[in-house]
Amino acid sequence: MDLYARLIADLGLPRWIGEVRNGRWLADAMVWDAPADWYTCPPALVPLTSDGSGPRYVGIWVRWTAAGRFLHFVEAGPEDRFLLQEMALTVEQFAARLVLSAISAEAGLTDHIRSFAGAAGIQDPDLLRQHTSRYSDQAADLVHLPLFDTPRPATACAEGVSRDGITPFAGDTPSPEEPGAAWFELSGARRAALADDPAAAPWQRRNAPVEALFADAMARGDHLRAWAILNSTGWTLFPARRAAADLAAAVADPLIARQFRAWIAFSEGEGDDDY
Repeated sequence: MDLYARLIADLGLPRWIGEVRNGRWLADAMVWDAPADWYTCPPALVPLTSDGSGPRYVGIWVRWTAAGRFLHFVEAGPEDRFLLQEMALTVEQFAARLVLSAISAEAGLTDHIRSFAGAAGIQDPDLLRQHTSRYSDQAADLVHLPLFDTPRPATACAEGVSRDGITPFAGDTPSPEEPGAAWFELSGARRAALADDPAAAPWQRRNAPVEALFADAMARGDHLRAWAILNSTGWTLFPARRAAADLAAAVADPLIARQFRAWIAFSEGEGDDDY
């Protein structure tokens, strides 16, 4: 069985998300590959679909913390060093974003899009069609849809405000939790600000020695820190794959281990690319 398909089910996500990943829904309208192709990606990203022209993924960023599991539906790709563009924070928001994008791509609400909307539990796809006609399918216009008021994805901001990264690390003001954030979770502004900041977490700094930092975290049994380091820039593929296998063997939570093993399988047979 495809390890990501099993992980999606075990995360408690609805069936239609797995069906988007296997190409049943919207692949032709969106001109994407489903399942996703490999273009390198950090282990925290569950790739659903990919677009080779970017290259770009639509996927789920799974943030493991001491308080539990948080899912962020994102777009990301290697050309901007996986700067996360947060699409949604709930499955309902994610379904709406996909429908909005498909309506825009097809210049209308086709029967196939209506069928997907029904499978995803969207009661009124015509409301989304009206939104695209009046505004667009862009993140800045989501402020006009009550569905995106609470919780508010990082990129769904008022006009003139631009954010990237993921909630709650999207802003330029440090969060009390920020030292536990992986580098990929930070906005572009925070990445730049922390690059040479001696007070930043070591893996958030420029040219961080991630392999040594990871080994130290593992020796201390600090698996959450090891997760943050593994999902930060500076790795090449083969050492990252070994680190993911080590962390999968060490963690107590079988879902975390399953995600690492799915990522290892996704990356197998590829060259020694950076991420």
